[in-house]
Parts: sequence; C-alpha cells; structure tokens
Amino acid sequence: MNPDLINTIGIKQSAREEALLYEVRDVEGLIDTLDKDISEWSDFDSWKNIRVQQWIFERSMDIYKHKKIDIKCNCCEYNYFSQRDLENSSNKKCYGIKSAYMIEKVFHEILLAEARRESDGTYSA
Repeated sequence: MNPDLINTIGIKQSAREEALLYEVRDVEGLIDTLDKDISEWSDFDSWKNIRVQQWIFERSMDIYKHKKIDIKCNCCEYNYFSQRDLENSSNKKCYGIKSAYMIEKVFHEILLAEARRESDGTYSA
C-alpha cells in the first residue's frame, strides 16, 4: 500500500489538500468503541456498533480506491505518526491512530479476500 494514503493529524494541523478529511469526533460511537481494552477494539468483527464498523470499512474502501485520507483526532495537538508505524500502534492512546490502525487492518482483509476470490479460493495468503 502507498504509505501516503492514510495520515493522522492533530487538532492544530491542517489536512492535506488532496486528501479527504475525517474527524474522529464526527463519527458517533467511534471514541466509545476505541476507548475499550485493546482485546475488544482490535477485534473488528466483534464490534457491536454497526455504524462505526461501516465507517471503518468505508474508509478502508477509500484507500482501496487509492484515495488519500486524513484522520483528525481531537486528543492530540500535533500528530506526526507515519502509516509505516501503524503496525506497532495498536497500544497508543490516540483515537486517530487507533482509527487509522483499524482502517489499515480492514484494508488488508479486503486485499486478502480479493486474492482468494481471484484464485477461486484455492490460494490462501
């Protein structure tokens, strides 16, 4: 995946001109979902809030379609977190980072499903 497709920014940062901007606070229930223990929020399939699940999936599809997105948290003034660091971010407290982590995780599941579909399900990645 292109490392510039998803970016997390803080309250005092501006979104990139070419990126779609999404604010964590605008997604009803997202903070509540991400405020739980990591064992709960990192298991996307167990989320009870379907609306929040759909929002994460839609952002994953944005990335799948090569759209750039900026996730603005409301908990950090500045956020210089690289997408390359997302794999190690699941324990961070920032809601923007947690959101980006889940978006990338679902994006990888989309790619895996696509690979399986293209190979008639005979190849498992």
